[in-house]
Amino acid sequence: MTVLSLAIFFTLGLGVGAAPRRPHGKTSSPIKNVVVLVQENLSFDNYAGGLTYNPNIDGLVHREYCNPANISDPHSAMVCAQPIAKNVAADDPDHSITGGNQQVYSTYHPDYEANSPGMQGFIAEQIAAYGIMGDLSRAAEVINYYTPEHVPVFNAMAQNFVLFDRWFAAVPGPTNPNRAYLTSGTSHGHGTNDGDFLTSSLPQRSIFEQLSANGISWINYSNTTDFLPDALFYSWTAKSGLGETNVRPVDQFYRDAQAGALPQFTWINPECCSYMSFHPPSPINMGEGWIKSVYEALRSSPQWNETLFVLTFDEHGGFADHVSPPENVPPGDDLTYTETARDGKASTFAFDRLGIRVPTVLMSPWVGKGVVQNKPSGQPGEFTHTSILKYVADLWGLEYLSPRVEWSASFEDLITDTFRDDTPERLPEPADF
Repeated sequence: MTVLSLAIFFTLGLGVGAAPRRPHGKTSSPIKNVVVLVQENLSFDNYAGGLTYNPNIDGLVHREYCNPANISDPHSAMVCAQPIAKNVAADDPDHSITGGNQQVYSTYHPDYEANSPGMQGFIAEQIAAYGIMGDLSRAAEVINYYTPEHVPVFNAMAQNFVLFDRWFAAVPGPTNPNRAYLTSGTSHGHGTNDGDFLTSSLPQRSIFEQLSANGISWINYSNTTDFLPDALFYSWTAKSGLGETNVRPVDQFYRDAQAGALPQFTWINPECCSYMSFHPPSPINMGEGWIKSVYEALRSSPQWNETLFVLTFDEHGGFADHVSPPENVPPGDDLTYTETARDGKASTFAFDRLGIRVPTVLMSPWVGKGVVQNKPSGQPGEFTHTSILKYVADLWGLEYLSPRVEWSASFEDLITDTFRDDTPERLPEPADF
């Protein structure tokens, strides 16, 4: 698809009680509107590991990162990351919880005390998933990465705003458990994209219910096809009737942005999973065209001067990353999840480990330019999906929805008191490759 046709295309467009502490709302904050766009299935190294504008980015530039083809063979052939990722990935890598175990620990059944999170199992799991031991170049797609020339839109976002290079998914598993953590601080024991997400069956309190209870406006703009919009995961949304009024098609987002009529909290679902979400087989340049269109709609909106735009990805999608996720973190609740691994044995997960790093950028005229944020300073926890809920709670004086939310690091300190008048009105065109 040409850049011109891309431009035309995108123009048309709780099981657990809340933690007890209630933060004070930030009445003096310049941020009045929070916009969150959650894309699909790319690890940090895969999408952002090739960025070169800042040597402090913890990516793959000047780093040799390799995985063995056979983790049980000490003499195995090694497959090393190369800056030659394809516009359309040939395969959709395994991103189940047990697949993630293998990718991180080189075993489907890790013991945190006995097994090191060496990040050495991505190639082996890709080979096992697709039976391609004889085609290591095909398996290498899971470890290869993009350069700034491949991803000029994201590169420009990162260069102009705040890039997190240590932001972890909430769950080391697939889309919907992560989206549940993103919107409620727990997946209520769900570790896969099961039927409860299609029938509005999650019982926990979500950010959408919480905002409504506190008189804070919100809309979930959605272009979903295979899944319900995130707000409709929850029984409250469906039963309250707000699924009819507060879940709107994505073309309404563009109209509302242009009119200066976005709510205080905007949540955006992309289409999934063929053309705009980045989830294989979505072309990377079409995903870039989509995130460009969202940014430019916000940048040209009368509300831009009071807006914070958070772009993140729900999970790593099975793509490799060299940084091991934190262990022994507070779960959202006391529920566990059990699934059968590829070896036929059951594995139980207690939601006590974060998922693999994903690309995340904060964009606003109130954040610094070209900032690369690694570990949080002056606060416990890590930057992870529930950091968004932590920030929103602190901004508007809401209770933390779960222990995971309370533990998470907030990015509040990255919001400055200096307004920038140099934020780009337009971003580069997506690459053809």
